[in-house]
Amino acid sequence: MNIELRHLKHLAAVAEHASFSRAAEALHITQPALSRSIQGLEAQVGGALFERQRGGIEPTDLGRLLLRHAKAFEASTQDLEHEIRLARGLALGELRIGVGPFGGSALIGPVVGRLNRLHPGLRVQLLVAPWQELPERARARDVDLIVLDLSEVEQLEDFASQALSPHQAVVVCRAGHPLAALPAPGLDDLFSYPLAGPRLPPHAAKALAAGMPAERRTALRGSLLTLECDSSSVLKAMLVDSDAVSMMPRFMVQAEIKAGLLTVIDDIELGTKARFGVAWLRQRTVSGAGLKFIELLAAHDVALAGGRRNTKRRRPQPR
Repeated sequence: MNIELRHLKHLAAVAEHASFSRAAEALHITQPALSRSIQGLEAQVGGALFERQRGGIEPTDLGRLLLRHAKAFEASTQDLEHEIRLARGLALGELRIGVGPFGGSALIGPVVGRLNRLHPGLRVQLLVAPWQELPERARARDVDLIVLDLSEVEQLEDFASQALSPHQAVVVCRAGHPLAALPAPGLDDLFSYPLAGPRLPPHAAKALAAGMPAERRTALRGSLLTLECDSSSVLKAMLVDSDAVSMMPRFMVQAEIKAGLLTVIDDIELGTKARFGVAWLRQRTVSGAGLKFIELLAAHDVALAGGRRNTKRRRPQPR
């Protein structure tokens, strides 16, 4: 049996759009041509691949089987193209980085700027997406590297990662906040005000809940945050115009502190740290552009951490 890649692409498009007409439009071919392609594939495998359902079409069991292999084959093809570009020395032409809208995006801006200054011809694409989606975006080959809280990928066997320095989380609020006027504010004082922050990873939510009074947790009905926002820029703007407080690494608010908009309550020690890192699919070779980005990111992170080096940091080696 000799199944062509284009037939598998046609199969995946029909499944994605649940419509032959929409799939044909997305593929830039005519609907009759797409129908003939699927019919030819059905003749090869000896069975129907789609069945009509209310509101559209659905893959049959045989169709779902082929779809699983089609996705794996497409990923392998993209990996092969990636390896060929590396072998030809063309990988410096493009780098795609996935990053979350909170700490990761605040961390890598200067790094991408420095990378562009060193290699102005390098095309860099930044995909900002919820941290929960980033591993899957890497698996889909939408991005080459992802920058996020390491707890999200350390347990994933198909990913390799490089840790950055741990960053102590500090309490942040607007300048002139009542907390800043207290002689010795503590955790009880902190939890008297609305909490703001991004969607918390399980380990961070657990650490925050451990220091929160039981009556406060009960009042929130399971949600630890009164104001939830994944965008660091929007979150900081909310803090400026409210009595809400938030927890984040100090480097994320340096500009706002300098401008007199926000302040850090150093008397309240949370004892929690943000653990950022960069990760990539273990089976994919990191390109020269990727290695340079990781090198610059590590140097920037050391500077943010006050020169403290991370002894666990390791440089990914080309295979």
